[in-house]
Amino acid sequence: MNRNLRLLGVGVGIRMFGNAMYAPFIALFLYNVLHVAYVEIGIIIAGIGAVQVPFNFLGGLVADRVSRRRLILVGLACEAAATAALAYAFSIRSLELAIVTSLVGGVLTTLAAPASSAYIADFAEGTERTRGFTFYRIGFNAGYSAGVTFGGVLVGVVGFAGAVALASIVIAVGAAFLAVLLADSPRDVRATTAAPLPTPDGPTPSPSAGAPRRSMRSSLAILARDRPALELLIAVALAALLLGQWSITFPLYVHNVLGISYALLGAGLALNGLVVVFGQSATTERVVGMRHTVIANLGTGLYVLAFLGLGVAGLLGAFPTIAFFAAVVVLTVGENLVTIPQATLPSNLAPREELGAYNGAFNMVGGFGFLAAVLLGGLVLSLTANPLLIWVLLVTPAVPAILLFRHARTHLSLEVDRA
Repeated sequence: MNRNLRLLGVGVGIRMFGNAMYAPFIALFLYNVLHVAYVEIGIIIAGIGAVQVPFNFLGGLVADRVSRRRLILVGLACEAAATAALAYAFSIRSLELAIVTSLVGGVLTTLAAPASSAYIADFAEGTERTRGFTFYRIGFNAGYSAGVTFGGVLVGVVGFAGAVALASIVIAVGAAFLAVLLADSPRDVRATTAAPLPTPDGPTPSPSAGAPRRSMRSSLAILARDRPALELLIAVALAALLLGQWSITFPLYVHNVLGISYALLGAGLALNGLVVVFGQSATTERVVGMRHTVIANLGTGLYVLAFLGLGVAGLLGAFPTIAFFAAVVVLTVGENLVTIPQATLPSNLAPREELGAYNGAFNMVGGFGFLAAVLLGGLVLSLTANPLLIWVLLVTPAVPAILLFRHARTHLSLEVDRA
């Protein structure tokens, strides 16, 4: 694997160590400290995200037109600054300032997000591209696992605001690490060393520079005409309604319904990261050669199984701690499967000059699905106290998602759909 892909994986690991020190506990902080109701928590998180999410697609378009490396570094620097500002907002218990800070920082961070996927795709194709995204994900979750474990203890020692302040320092370290060591991608090198010469009819491409870059309007038109990509976008959005329950509804449910303590919750979230770190590579190698659409359905099915199992455990009141940890393992295996097509398919579908745009579009649709999941989770928790009914309602979007992934397979070439 290319050295720069390994460096990017280490860098994202440092970033996620900082992010996970506080992010998984935000909903609990809002509910138990600021006394924000379930529905309002969903509205706040969804409202902030609704503004941010479209910047995924805009960021993808930008990533196709500027240096991928530079955009990655700008995103990390903005995230570090925004996290420091968020720490201050929480220290004075100002919900309004926290919302504004999260909004501004999130927009800038989201704008840079697709650059990482495009950067990886620049260095690798085919099976090696799948492995490149796998290493990035391992770094992501190694940092998450360590961060959430440390954060669960840290919040109790220095308070939530203190944990967020320390997180901003860690993220800044990650930005500095990549600024020093990460090189430009091959596409960035071509663009900077052999720029097209202007002519009255437009830019004249040189052999090393590649084709002239399209306008943003042309990029939109290309995606709008790509029927298989549009079908997969809908499937991803529906699947996100299910997968997104892990981030907000899951910790609220296991703590407030199953009675799992903060310490055990932190340990369970850390277990999620460990299963990824030690299992993602093996999972990827096991499914290499399979169709991405099949892998997506296998992973989605495991999410359904784990969530319904939590519902049964809550209904019967039987062995909640065992049910919690078992659900984390099953969910994470499903996550290991689902993230393979999530990370790789957009780049496989995209024309070479539209890698950022396609990754941005899929990030945007997945983001909107996550926001809808937050709203749906908060609504269901407020409407019923029946543990099993909660999860029956929340897994329903998996049915059309699975059907769409299965149908999309008939329109995709084996080369595109193969992991």
